[in-house]
Amino acid sequence: MDLGSKIKNIRYNNNVSQDEMAKILKINRNYLSRIETNKSLPTSEVLMRLSETFNISIDSLLGVNLDGKDGAEVKIGKIKKITQYCSYLSNSELDFVVNMLCVMTSNSKNNL
Repeated sequence: MDLGSKIKNIRYNNNVSQDEMAKILKINRNYLSRIETNKSLPTSEVLMRLSETFNISIDSLLGVNLDGKDGAEVKIGKIKKITQYCSYLSNSELDFVVNMLCVMTSNSKNNL
């Protein structure tokens, strides 16, 4: 499914008119119409607002597959980012984060 159709489906599934969606995304309704008909591409800001408002990953909107080598590189980047943030934590805060990751990992393994 193309990006315009995905955005249009998100709008329909959330019972939002084009006018309302345009206001949510802070764009002109005509621009939204062109996006939905694939005559224009949304900006990164529009994609971010759409993702945040409707809790949809930008990856899924763009049809990006994070599996394979590219996915591994993305994961490594995210791990580096987590490592940077964790360097500021106290030992007890870091223990909490590690425990939380263990719980999340065991939950995702149980759902497979």
